[in-house]
Amino acid sequence: MSINKIEIVHVVAMDQQYCIGKNNDLPWHLPLDLKHFKEVTQGGVIVMGRKTLESMGRALPKRINWVITRDPSWQFKNVKTADSIENALAQAIEDVPHSEQPSKIFIIGGGEIFKQTIHLADCLELTHIDLVVENGNAYYPTIPSEFKKIVSSKHYDEASNTHFEFATYRK
Repeated sequence: MSINKIEIVHVVAMDQQYCIGKNNDLPWHLPLDLKHFKEVTQGGVIVMGRKTLESMGRALPKRINWVITRDPSWQFKNVKTADSIENALAQAIEDVPHSEQPSKIFIIGGGEIFKQTIHLADCLELTHIDLVVENGNAYYPTIPSEFKKIVSSKHYDEASNTHFEFATYRK
């Protein structure tokens, strides 16, 4: 659902059971996936929940960072805040023309934010990781049937002996 001709893009890595996090952290370390995430989002406007930002420990450089939090006194260096997804997106839209990617807003987590915005997304940039995480506690929603995979590439991380796939889905 493009808003003012601005594409809403989810960017996320997940295991075979849609797990995206464990104990407020990524349950894997795949340098190529981190590089891919950076390449996709750099220069853009990103929207995330407070816990996602806190798990990263810093605002992501070379991006306009928006965080959704219910705490009106919460602050973080180089981060803009909003009290709801609707307000975050409305305000982020105003930042898009000032970004290097003037037609996209990237939603980067966490699980609840993805769940609440899946119906708004136009594109999904997913990393499918060939793992099953034990005791994960953050999950991506089921991919709606109107999304079709349009591009994919398979990869292997030798250090962790892990296979994964970058996939782009569009409505």
